[in-house]
Amino acid sequence: MALGAFGVAAAFLRITFIALYRVIGRRVWVSLTLDNRSAAYRHFCIWMEQNNVLTHSRHVRMTDGKWARGTKGYAPAPGRHWFFWRRKLCRLERDINEKAKVGASHNQRPMEVLNVTVLFGKVETILGWIAEGRTLSQTKDRIGPGLHILKGDWWDHVDDVPRRSVNTVLVDDDRIEKVLQDMRWFYGASDWYAERGVLWRRGYLFHGLPGTGKLSLIRGLASELSLDIASLDIGRAMLTDDGLREAMMCAPTGALIAIEDVDAVFTQRQGGEKRSGVSFSGLLNAIDGVAAQEGRALIMTTNHKEKLDPALIRPGRADVHTELGLVSAATARRLFERFFPEEFDLASAFEQRLGGQTFSPAQIPGWLLSNSSDPISAARALGLERHLKDIAAE
Repeated sequence: MALGAFGVAAAFLRITFIALYRVIGRRVWVSLTLDNRSAAYRHFCIWMEQNNVLTHSRHVRMTDGKWARGTKGYAPAPGRHWFFWRRKLCRLERDINEKAKVGASHNQRPMEVLNVTVLFGKVETILGWIAEGRTLSQTKDRIGPGLHILKGDWWDHVDDVPRRSVNTVLVDDDRIEKVLQDMRWFYGASDWYAERGVLWRRGYLFHGLPGTGKLSLIRGLASELSLDIASLDIGRAMLTDDGLREAMMCAPTGALIAIEDVDAVFTQRQGGEKRSGVSFSGLLNAIDGVAAQEGRALIMTTNHKEKLDPALIRPGRADVHTELGLVSAATARRLFERFFPEEFDLASAFEQRLGGQTFSPAQIPGWLLSNSSDPISAARALGLERHLKDIAAE
C-alpha cells in the first residue's frame, strides 16, 4: 500500500509539474508558426542567414544547395535548435513533411513548418525579423521584380525576373511614359481616393498584335516602380469564382496583378462558351466586387480587344487602354543604336533602308541579334524582308 501510495503521489506530482510548466511556458514564451507556402517563410530564412543566427548549429541537413529561395543554402536539420539574439533565448523548431508537397508539379518540394519561439519576448519582435528579411529580399541579390504564381489557394514566389526598363518597349510616341506616370500616381494616391470616398483601384488593358511588347511593358512597369508581379491564369479548369475572388483579395502586397491573354478564356458574352472554372460574372465580381482588391493595379492583356465583352473593359474595370502596335523605321533605328551605339552613320542607313515600312517590335531585335557581330550587314538589312516573312510564317 505504501508503494502504491508513493506511485500515485509521484504520478500526481508529474502531472502537476507538466501542467505548471505548460502554463508558465505559455506566459514566458511567445511563438510564431509559418510554412514554406508563405512569403514570410522566405523572408525569415533570409533574416536568419543575414544575421548568422544558426552558424554554430551542430545538426544540419544536406540539400541541393537551397533551403529557401534567396538564401545561400545552409539548412538546419529537422528538430529543435537554440540560439541567442540580443540577450534573448530563442528556439527554432523545423519540421519537414516529405509526403505533403508544395509548388508546381515540375518544381515540387516538401512542406516545411518553422516554429519560432522567444523567451520573454513579443510577437512583434518576430514580425520585425520577418519585416527585416522582406527588406533584405528587395535589395540583396535581387535581379528584378519577384514573380508570384497562384498555386491552388496560395501564392508562390517562384523566382525573380530580370529588371527591364520601360524604354526598351518600342513605340512611336509617348504612350508608355503616360502609362508609367499614371501607375506611379495611382500607387501614391491612397489619400486622394480616401478623401473622395472612392475605392483605391485602377485597371489597365494592354492590347495589340502578338510580339508588340505587352508582357515586356508589364515587366518594365514593375521594374520602374519596384513592384512584384502576381500572375493569374484564369483559364485553369480548377480555378473557381470563389478561388479567383480570394486570390485577388490576398495577392502579395507590393505587387501588380497581371491577367494575360484574357481573350483566350472567354468569347463574346452573348452565346460565349465557358472554357474554365471561372464564370464571366465571377471574373467581373473579382475585379470590382464588394470584396475586390484595393491598392494593387490590375493589368489585363489581349491580342484581340474586339473579342472582349464591353462590360469587362469599361471604366472602373479597365480605366486605361493602351494599344501596342507596329513601329516605324525611325523607332527601329533607336533599337539599332542600342545594339551598335557607335555606329551613327550605319543607323541612318538602316533607317533609310527600311523606308516607310512598319514592323513588330519583336521582329527587329531578331534581325539585329543574328547580325550582332556585323553592324554593316545589319544596316544594309540584306535578307531582312525574308527574315520577317519567315517569322510571320512561324
